[in-house]
Amino acid sequence: MTLEQIKDTSTELKGRLSKNGQGCTSDQTAGQRRVAMRPFLAVGVMSLVVGLSGCMIVDSPIKGVMGTEVIWGDIATGETASSGSLKEGKACAESILGLLARGDASVRAAKANGNIKEVVSVDHSARNLLNIVGEWCTIVRGR
Repeated sequence: MTLEQIKDTSTELKGRLSKNGQGCTSDQTAGQRRVAMRPFLAVGVMSLVVGLSGCMIVDSPIKGVMGTEVIWGDIATGETASSGSLKEGKACAESILGLLARGDASVRAAKANGNIKEVVSVDHSARNLLNIVGEWCTIVRGR
C-alpha cells in the first residue's frame, strides 16, 4: 500500500465519522446504548433477587415462603377474667412490597380502638402474602 492510498483511506474514514454526527460508527452507537441500559438491567435484577430471596416484609416467630398468617402472645398480666368481661382492641400497620408502609400498630392505638383502660394481655399477629402485601397488628385485651 502506498502513502497516497493510506491518505485516501484515512480521508474516507474521516468523512464517514463526520457523517454520523458524533464521530462514531453506527456499531459504536448501538454499543453505547447497551452500556446505557446496563444500570437499569442491574437494578431490575437486584430488585428481583431481593423480592424472591425470602426476606419477609413483616416479622413473625415463624415464616412461610408463600405466605404467613400467625398470632402469638407477647405480654400478659396473669390476671384471670371471664372472656365475656374483656374488651378487645386491634391496631394494624400495612406494608406493600416492603417499600411503602403505613399505619399505627401501637398498644396505645389498640387500647383506644377497644376503649380499654387497663390492659390484661397484648398479642401480635402478622400476615404476609408472597412478600407483596404484609400486615402487622397489635391485639390488646383488657377492661
